[in-house]
Amino acid sequence: MILIVWMLLAARPVLAQQLEEEARRARQDTIVSRISTLESRIDSLMTELSSLKEAVVAAGISTEPTGAAAGADAAQELDELEELRAAARREVEAEGPAPEEPDESQGSRTRGLRLLNPEISVTGDVVGSILAPSGGEARATAVPREFEFGFQATLDPFARTAIFLSREEELRIAGLSEEEEGEEEGGNWVDLEEGYVDWIAMPAGMSVKLGKFRQELGLYNRWHNHALLEVDRPLPVQSFVGDDGLIQTGFSLALPLLQAGPLTQSTWLDLAAGTNEALFDGGSQPSFLGRTQSFFDLGPASYLQVGVDGVVGRNSDADLNSSLISIDVAYRWTPPARSLYQDLQLKAEWYFARRNEEGFVTHGNGGYGQAHYKFARQWQVGFRADYLSPYELSPDVRSPDVWQFVPSVSWWQSEWVRLRLQGNIVRRVGEATDFTLLFQTVWAVGPHKHETY
Repeated sequence: MILIVWMLLAARPVLAQQLEEEARRARQDTIVSRISTLESRIDSLMTELSSLKEAVVAAGISTEPTGAAAGADAAQELDELEELRAAARREVEAEGPAPEEPDESQGSRTRGLRLLNPEISVTGDVVGSILAPSGGEARATAVPREFEFGFQATLDPFARTAIFLSREEELRIAGLSEEEEGEEEGGNWVDLEEGYVDWIAMPAGMSVKLGKFRQELGLYNRWHNHALLEVDRPLPVQSFVGDDGLIQTGFSLALPLLQAGPLTQSTWLDLAAGTNEALFDGGSQPSFLGRTQSFFDLGPASYLQVGVDGVVGRNSDADLNSSLISIDVAYRWTPPARSLYQDLQLKAEWYFARRNEEGFVTHGNGGYGQAHYKFARQWQVGFRADYLSPYELSPDVRSPDVWQFVPSVSWWQSEWVRLRLQGNIVRRVGEATDFTLLFQTVWAVGPHKHETY
């Protein structure tokens, strides 16, 4: 009881102070309202007085008394207004000195320090799966497929940098061997996916990239895994360059764009250490890549793109010479007035691979066709068909060809969260069919959310 009484007594000064503050604010509001009313009234009287004077002058009549009376009324209103303004000043002075204006130079220094920090983004990619291999029991599992940390910044007017760290785990598809899924370049630890500096203001419109980066191979090699139109990369891409694509350390030169009417021609030349496991068995000698790409503007709603790539390299430790050629075509239709609600993409690629290992020459080829249609702001459906003719195991032994069909539906909860349901149907020629059902959840924070690269 004593405690309750003490609390009530302690709260009295606080309550009294709050009531006094509310009363003071009410008085200020009343004064401001009266000032505004009087100012409006004075403006009205002055307008009326001017109109009367004009009318009197036009009629040639003397109106000294009327004008004097109006002037007296206006003077009285002005006196009352001055009294209210003085009362308002006394109220303001009673509150204490006005707060100091912020130091603009200090604010600009703070903003300048923020500009020195890189833009940081984080992306999560978790996949749940149900695998139903032929001749085996179905099982359910889930993996944190990738967590990616991105740091991007503009260094100066001539260069920018990007660094991506990622932790990955292997995603299994029923019916695919390790060779067809490609070699893993990393493990269950944080690895450097990309880290490069890009000089974007070179003479003659050229640009140079230096560091570890995704090379300009095909349509999707530059795309990070979480931004792909399906959960996984096409089967021939995984087989010939690995699950993560072609990522190597070196430099890349982008030649100036060539334009002729609706045609725009782009060309890239790369020189990098041939460390890719699937293509060069993890060597370290130089590899060369060249890509040329033609872009045709077909109108305000559509375009067509055709590209050709070539990669060559050698690993003398394994007595291996490898080469890869790819051809790709892409068409996109997006009506300008409904670009948020309609989008059609048609894409296809074909790869030709060759390996000469200790005198044994083996070939592989394969490709895919892909269609994706966005029929609402948050919904997209897609279908991809893959074909792979893998490398020969020996001069007399050849692995069977593999087909894979991949239907999918994606729902964007927001620009930060995407959910996807996908099926992988794997069919080997002359063998049974394997099924995998995938449910992917991707979320991102930061300024670079689901960007492709």
